[in-house]
Amino acid sequence: MKKLIIIDDDPSILDVLRLVLGESYQVTTYPDGSPILNGTFDLPDLFVLDKQLSGTDGLDLCRLLKHGDDTRNIPVIIISATPGIQAMAAAAGADDVLEKPFRVKALRECIARLLGVHQEA
Repeated sequence: MKKLIIIDDDPSILDVLRLVLGESYQVTTYPDGSPILNGTFDLPDLFVLDKQLSGTDGLDLCRLLKHGDDTRNIPVIIISATPGIQAMAAAAGADDVLEKPFRVKALRECIARLLGVHQEA
């Protein structure tokens, strides 16, 4: 089973994403970027990062991941309601962006595409 790490400081978003993605993926969630900064995480197959995090910005985490030897080839999806997020995420090296609010179906499709996984209808 493919592994996802989702980082968002909104507990309700983490709960919903864990619930809707947990049937198809092994999901690990964090409320902030400290596990990434400290290197205290198991390598996933994909990261989903909120841009607006308490402490370290999701774009900074993306840059860090995209420059790491072990993580540079792992896809990163940025989720955010920030205006202009597409360009900012691209500059940080993100593989894709979903603007909030987004449909769960759009997130599932994005994850499946980046992981090369067949998506059930």
